[in-house]
Amino acid sequence: MSDFVELRWKRNRGWPWPEASWGLTPMFGEDGWCHSCGVPRHPQCGSLVLERKGFTKGVEGAWIPNWQFDVICLERKLAATAADRFDIELRDIDWHGTSPGDAAQIVIPTIGDAWFDPDDLRAAAVAQHGTDGTRCAECGVWRWMPLAFGYLPPLRIIPALGDVDVVASPEWFGDGWKAFRQILVRRPLAEMIVAASPRDFRVNEVS
Repeated sequence: MSDFVELRWKRNRGWPWPEASWGLTPMFGEDGWCHSCGVPRHPQCGSLVLERKGFTKGVEGAWIPNWQFDVICLERKLAATAADRFDIELRDIDWHGTSPGDAAQIVIPTIGDAWFDPDDLRAAAVAQHGTDGTRCAECGVWRWMPLAFGYLPPLRIIPALGDVDVVASPEWFGDGWKAFRQILVRRPLAEMIVAASPRDFRVNEVS
C-alpha cells in the first residue's frame, strides 16, 4: 500500500447548500440519499453546491467542505493540472449566491468489496467508542463508528485497487447524520494537493 496515502484534512472550508440536506440533494437528488443517516442511494448525479462562508479571499488551493468529509475540492487551475497528470473525474462546483471563484470536485469512486476485516474493525470501533456501529432503520446501510487511520485495523483490500489515483472504501462510517467513506489517494496526487494547500492537508501514511 506504499503507493497510496491518506490525505488528512486539517480544517474545513465552505458550507454545502442547502444546509437542511448537508448539500446532498443537489448532488444526489431529493430521493437519492437516505434522510435518516445521510448515505447516498446511488452514484453522484449533480453538482456540489457551496456557500462562500470561509472564502473571504476567494477560492484557493484544495479543501474539504463541512459535513462532506469524503469530498475533495480544488480551485480551477489546480484541478486542471491534476486532471492532466492523473486519472480523476472532476465535476464543476456550483455556488449559492456570489461565487468566490471557479472550482471543481473530485468524484471519488468506490472500489472493492471490503477494505477491512470486519472482526478487526468491530474491535477497533468498540475500543474507541464502546460500540461498533449501527444499521439504519430506513435504508439498511451499516455505518461503523467514526474511525481515522491510526485507529483503523490494517488494510485488507479485496480485490486489489488496480490502476486508480483516488478511491473510496465500500465501508461507510459515521454517527447521527454523519456519513463518510475512507479515502486513499495515490502518493504523487496527494503530495501535489498538499503542496498547493498545506494549511488544509497533510500526507498520512497507511498500512
